Amino acid sequence: MNSLEFAGNALRRAGTRIGVLLGVLAVVGVVGLLGVNAFIWMSGMGNTGPAGCGFGVGGSVLAEVDPSEEQRQNAAIIVEVGRQMGVPERGQWVALATAMQESNLRNIDYGDRDSLGLFQQRPSQGWGTVAQIQDPVYSATQFYDRLLLVPGWEQMPLWQAAQTVQRSAFPTAYSKWEDYAATMLADVGQDTGIDISLASTDVCGPRGGATGPAAVPWTAGDTGCVMDDPTSGGCLTGATKHALDEVLRVFGGYSAGSRIQATGCWDAHAWNPSSDHPKGRACDFFPGTAGAFAAGTELQAGWEVAEWFRANADALHVSYVIWQGRIWSAGGGDTDTGWGQPYSGGGVYDPDEATGGHFDHIHVSFKR
Repeated sequence: MNSLEFAGNALRRAGTRIGVLLGVLAVVGVVGLLGVNAFIWMSGMGNTGPAGCGFGVGGSVLAEVDPSEEQRQNAAIIVEVGRQMGVPERGQWVALATAMQESNLRNIDYGDRDSLGLFQQRPSQGWGTVAQIQDPVYSATQFYDRLLLVPGWEQMPLWQAAQTVQRSAFPTAYSKWEDYAATMLADVGQDTGIDISLASTDVCGPRGGATGPAAVPWTAGDTGCVMDDPTSGGCLTGATKHALDEVLRVFGGYSAGSRIQATGCWDAHAWNPSSDHPKGRACDFFPGTAGAFAAGTELQAGWEVAEWFRANADALHVSYVIWQGRIWSAGGGDTDTGWGQPYSGGGVYDPDEATGGHFDHIHVSFKR
């Protein structure tokens, strides 16, 4: 579906039904162009759910049945997650159509092989645990994360954008939900009525693992806060300054770099005098915009940095790392819920807020 067709859907949301005729004509054209594939999705053979799944009846592009309360609720969650992540409306439209095709907008506990949930994501393919995938907020976040990593997805037809994420055996099957997804997106409205926070989502599975060469170890001992901090004009310990230099070497910069957009180390932190920042033993690394939940390539970059510090904790004398509402301490491992431990904010910060929960930056504290 091109931009003009998408605009046509937007007009139909406002109440016009001219799109019905256009939709029928479009189907006729698609059948002629896509042949066997068009027959597959029109007949419903591309659906991964049980027989009879899908909003369409008899292969109609427009739904002939009203969604249930469960389906409306799941649609609202998908839209609300997209809005909180800053995903354009077109991305929300793609997500809704994808969930319609994959699960009929139901959070099902079965599917092809080990597929589960709204988007039929597979634990064996790295989408998360069974419990995580069956959390609609988590599964929607995972879909958006991977969609945003696709270059040029905004210019792709809906089915192609969905397919780059889902890798379905029936790639064009998503097309039949274009109109219905647009209608439901409009029906959800500006106020979804869903009270969620991305901080409540266990977005704790690192993407990409530790990358980059190993850090050169710091061997000079505890120097105190005597080194100049290039990020603030304050002071840093020798170990912290060494770690900052290693970030420059490995990631190509700690300001406007390929992984890190900004960094802040020394700070008075008057509201939290027990912080490691005024001691020159901590740095905050921002892969994207401060105050905004990291998503897409920024989220990916953040995990790479966090995992690199974790992998090189001994060499750099790392005390702990906080990222995405999780905290990992040196010598500790992961929990059943994911990376490190859930981060509570320590009674000082709001763990549900982008900065307080460290969803916009990676905090690293050092022992020396």
